[in-house]
Amino acid sequence: MTKKILNKKQKIVISIVAAVLIIAIGISVYVVISKKSRTTVALAEVTVGDITETLKLSGTVNSENRASLEILDGTYVKSVNVRVGDAVKKGDVLATFDTSSLGDVVAQKHDNYNAAMSQYKKYSANASASFSQLESLSKQIKQKQKEVEELQKKVDAAKPRDDTPETVSLKKQLTELLGDSKLAGEIVDRIFSSGTQTSEILQHLENIINGANNQISSILKLLSVSDEEKQLISAQLELVELKARQGILKLQSGDTLASLYLSVAESAKEDLDKTVEAVNALKKGWIAEYDGIVSEVNIIPGETCRSAATANIDISSIIDLASGNTNVSDIVNALLGQTQSGITVEYYPFVVDFVLGKADIFKVSLDMPCRVTAADDTVVDGVVTYISPVATQSSGVNISSLIGSGSANGVDAKVTIEKPTSSVIIGLDVDVSIDVDSKDNVLIVPSEAVKNDSNGTYVYIYNSKTKRIKSSKVELGLSDDTRYEIVSGCEEGDTVITTVPTGTTLADGDKVKIVASK
Repeated sequence: MTKKILNKKQKIVISIVAAVLIIAIGISVYVVISKKSRTTVALAEVTVGDITETLKLSGTVNSENRASLEILDGTYVKSVNVRVGDAVKKGDVLATFDTSSLGDVVAQKHDNYNAAMSQYKKYSANASASFSQLESLSKQIKQKQKEVEELQKKVDAAKPRDDTPETVSLKKQLTELLGDSKLAGEIVDRIFSSGTQTSEILQHLENIINGANNQISSILKLLSVSDEEKQLISAQLELVELKARQGILKLQSGDTLASLYLSVAESAKEDLDKTVEAVNALKKGWIAEYDGIVSEVNIIPGETCRSAATANIDISSIIDLASGNTNVSDIVNALLGQTQSGITVEYYPFVVDFVLGKADIFKVSLDMPCRVTAADDTVVDGVVTYISPVATQSSGVNISSLIGSGSANGVDAKVTIEKPTSSVIIGLDVDVSIDVDSKDNVLIVPSEAVKNDSNGTYVYIYNSKTKRIKSSKVELGLSDDTRYEIVSGCEEGDTVITTVPTGTTLADGDKVKIVASK
């Protein structure tokens, strides 16, 4: 076989082709590897549009206009036209009654009031008399005090000195005889302070030692007092009685009991007026004053209601209760008896109580419209009707806060719902959305395009020619649920990175792979 020998020109061509193939293969490999290493991202365009910033909060529904219709003892219920949860309109008849037996109730209330006023007037008259007696009694006390002082001096002067050797020895013997105890010492001191002569004490002591008389009876004889001491004791007792009378007169002539008597009389009058008003309402039947919802029904047709029994006013019982620092209104309620609530209606409008954090206080103002979202996602209209001028401590959660819940100072506020639906339930939490600001024809980007870290607030702008990205610091304006207003840092038509795979980081100059656009 003959081996073909290539000429020089053929060798050159072959070398060139091989080199081209190697370069092509290298480029292909590089492109494949490069594409595999690029981060897959989504893009969005910076556009011009309108944006509204909405403050989102949570609050609790309450009623500020509640009617608790009270039934009186002995009232016969003819009809009940509502159930718990029923919506009522102004003018609707809620229930009707037979009030023919209520005359006695009103008469009893009249008697209670008349009795209370009579006792107050009687007390006032006695107080005036007591006041006039105080001056005379004060003079008697001064005289009696002077008499006591003079008698005390006489008694003290008549007592023998007990520091002589004879007396000291006698005391010691008698104390030992009686048992050498603390009680014995007190008895001996009392014997020697009673004014008994030493010779008498010696004689009694001798009798005790010789057993001539009973020991106890002999000692008791030594405890006899002089006439001056008897007068002193009598004067002291009279002084105590006079001072006690003075204390009673001061109490009777003072303002404390007068105020109590008057409070009882005023409460009885209030109770009478309330009863008359209730009877008149029962005669007409209970009628809804406004639109609202029934929250409580405690009566049924055909029953005769029995509430707390009506009591007669016993002023002595009231004074006894008052001495225990019981509130006067509580005393009167306890004695006059209580009516029971027959039907309770929560009248519209309802309110939502919520708290504004310090970052939102100056965004919200009175009369701002808002939207209230109930638990079933029903949305009703509301308006801001109250903002407290004073901050309070609150543990409420502001949904718009990036930090989350926690105890912080805030301002109490209210939103009024004029026409709540059945989904707006008193006591339940609702969401409140308030549009606090809006702008037209501004630069807007999706919220996920905005990055915020230690380097500041920025976006990544994508260059479609080089397929590389570059960060650009931005100044933000308003925001809504999904978008930010860009004040500076971007231009209309710029393409920005929105999303990247979890755990992936980007840097200036990175090439990226585009999978979707917004």
